[in-house]
Amino acid sequence: MKMTKILAVVSGVASNLYLASAVLAQTGTEYLPEGPLSKDFLPWVKDVLNLVIGLAALVCVAILIASGYTYITAAGDESKIEKATKSLTYAIVGLVICFISVILVQFVLTNVLK
Repeated sequence: MKMTKILAVVSGVASNLYLASAVLAQTGTEYLPEGPLSKDFLPWVKDVLNLVIGLAALVCVAILIASGYTYITAAGDESKIEKATKSLTYAIVGLVICFISVILVQFVLTNVLK
């Protein structure tokens, strides 16, 4: 039941994204104000997003290191091992999300906003 709900949401979002590109909606750059800010706004947004994603990846790596240390020093304590493995799993998922978000930001800024 839960998997079908997830698949329904994912397919709904994917179809909405497809339909938005099919109607050739405006890119959004028409609404930027004229002047020096308009020429530097999109690169500034790209830099800020890349900085935030980089900081998130740095936090994930720090959690990976701390969880690895906890796992190594658990000395057979099941609760520490379980906590460390959960933290390792979440940190790896966070890193994957960071890498995907870098690709997504590049795609949106180059293809959608041009």
